Amino acid sequence: MKSKIRKILLLALIAGYSISLSAQKIRFGVFADPQLSWFTSDTKQFSPNGPLFGFNAGFAFERFFADRYAISSGASITNLGGNLTYNQDGYSIITRDGEYDILAGSSVKFKGQYISVPLGFKFKTNEIGYTTFYAQLGLAGHLRLKGYAWQEENNVEREVLENDQIYLGFLSYMFGAGLEYSLGGPSALQTGLTFSNSITPTFKAGYGNIGIGSLALRIGLVF
Repeated sequence: MKSKIRKILLLALIAGYSISLSAQKIRFGVFADPQLSWFTSDTKQFSPNGPLFGFNAGFAFERFFADRYAISSGASITNLGGNLTYNQDGYSIITRDGEYDILAGSSVKFKGQYISVPLGFKFKTNEIGYTTFYAQLGLAGHLRLKGYAWQEENNVEREVLENDQIYLGFLSYMFGAGLEYSLGGPSALQTGLTFSNSITPTFKAGYGNIGIGSLALRIGLVF
């Protein structure tokens, strides 16, 4: 009987130790990243004309499969867009308040709100003092919540775009690097830069493919 009890206790200790090790391999974090985003175009009929400032805020988690290598994911609310110049007549934008013809040479500002879900790999160095450096790369899916437009000549001021003007979602690739400053234990302050560029079209201008690129400053807390 005592032998069985010892075996049960031993198995419980091993299971508890395994769970503890597994828990140590998962990290969570929160972030609020200021970012710049801009349009890209594969046709001369539209020209990118300046970036848009916005924020990307949410949570992240990392599941380590080795000491310094992890699969990372999470979710966030992000604002992406930019300014787009129409180089030819014959195009228009459609909002819930009306349809507006855009003259050649006119610029329109667009902003989309998205739920973003990244999936990638993260690579870390050994801790140097209190600092650990990291690099990451992967893909991100973006699901549209709402789109807005501004256009000076037509007095369009933050009007909601019709869904036909902006894709329901798009896919992008991303890569970045930064550092984590240890606060003791698993907690750390995190900062870095992340570049992202769309793989699929984002905005329906009427011809060609309009994509979005962005550069974000990571400001986060890992725990």
